Parts: sequence; structure tokens; C-alpha cells
Amino acid sequence: MDIIDNAISPSLFNLIKEDVESADFPWFFLKEASGTAKGSRDNLDYSFFHLALQHDNISHFYDMSMAVALLLKDKFSMDEKYAVNRLRWGMTTKASQAWRNKPHTDMNENHMVILFYLTDTDGDTYFYDKNHKIIDSVSPKSNRAVLFDGLCLHSSSKPTKSDRRIVLNINLKEK
Repeated sequence: MDIIDNAISPSLFNLIKEDVESADFPWFFLKEASGTAKGSRDNLDYSFFHLALQHDNISHFYDMSMAVALLLKDKFSMDEKYAVNRLRWGMTTKASQAWRNKPHTDMNENHMVILFYLTDTDGDTYFYDKNHKIIDSVSPKSNRAVLFDGLCLHSSSKPTKSDRRIVLNINLKEK
């Protein structure tokens, strides 16, 4: 796992933050944050998402999201064998108690993941071994990016002190 703080320029970061936190940014409700089940396990398991890119479907926020993805791909010195496959903004909101979402992988094939945190917040990202035991965690920090093997089980958690946790999930597949 690699972490880069102050991953993009402050001026670009502020512009993106303004767009994503605006009333014009469309968020969609998801019953289960990891997207792995059809129904909710509990009333705390929900989140909000915005797909900027999935397959050939792109949103109005694709260009902005892809610019961040390509900048981060370069920052992590990822070679040209990796292509951006999916861009997903995720938002979880404040919970009254600690809550970790289900461990999951974004895809069932080899891929890499870059998480780009938009907000300073509690609500860590957790990483697990094959037995679902926590092996590491990363705390969200504005303008922080983390790169990891996408087949590593991971999960988000809800903030209990901050109002929300916003992250761009970038999935990269080998070409």
C-alpha cells in the first residue's frame, strides 16, 4: 500500500471539492455501502454514490473525475499497462455509533485501486486478510490518495464526529 498526501495541487483540489460538495452534484442512494447485497443488513449500512465512469457509461462529472484519476496514476508512477476502468464517488454520512461496512473487493479479477479522499474526517478505510481480520487502516485526510491491490479485502466506515466522508474510488485494470 502506498499513500500520498497533498496528492494534487491545492487550487485543483479546491475546485473539485467545490463541485462535488455543491447542490448540483447528483448523489444516488445505495442500501448497502459495499454494493454486495440486495438489501440492507441494518439501517446504518446505507451510503450515497455517483458513478462518473462504469463500462461505457459516463456522467457529466466524468472529465473532472478522470483528470484526478490520471494525475494520481502518474503520481503513483503506474505504468501504461493500467487503464482506468471505473470512477465512483462515495459518500457516507455521520452515524451515532461506530460502523464498519462489509469487507469486499470492487472486482473479482486482478486490478488496482486508488482511493482519493476529499474530506478530513474520521471513518477509516480498513484492510483485511482472507479471514476478515483487520491488517491495516488508513484515515481519511483531504487530498490524500492511497494505492492498493484491488484483490485485498477492504471496507469503509462511517464517521461519528464528522458530518460526511467523501472519497473517489478509482479502479484500474491491466490493458
